[in-house]
Amino acid sequence: MPCTHDDAWLTVALETDSRVMAELGGPQTETYARDAHRRRVEGMKTGNWFFKLVPEPGATPVGTIVMWPSEWAGEPISEAGWMVLPDHQGKGFASAGLGLLIERAREDGRWGDIHAFPGATNGPSNALCRKFGFEQIETVDVDYGGRNLRCNHWVLRVG
Repeated sequence: MPCTHDDAWLTVALETDSRVMAELGGPQTETYARDAHRRRVEGMKTGNWFFKLVPEPGATPVGTIVMWPSEWAGEPISEAGWMVLPDHQGKGFASAGLGLLIERAREDGRWGDIHAFPGATNGPSNALCRKFGFEQIETVDVDYGGRNLRCNHWVLRVG
């Protein structure tokens, strides 16, 4: 289900939480999170995907999953990322969301290979990449919101 401006609370809850952001350089400020949410919702107008993870119809969202055009080593790529609120981690919500995202991307046909950059020590997110057939390419330093992070670079060959 697509995120809207009304879901800013979810981005704030995710990105200001020290547990959620432990692998992403620590919590952001509420101002940063609200601005990031606005940019992501606006990015949907140009084709980016920004979905909320909802356990069942009508339930309160528990996380987000996104896909957007990005760049790596000077080349265009499609990048995916996900976050789940701490009380809902380990319950399969990110897995279900990633499965649907991959299925939708294959049907859509415009994304090509999908890249992900979970923190090098983020066991659950790296396990999701393995589960869905991503291949680990390298361990790299990436800039995430002005923060230098050590990440594993995974790619799922779609085409």
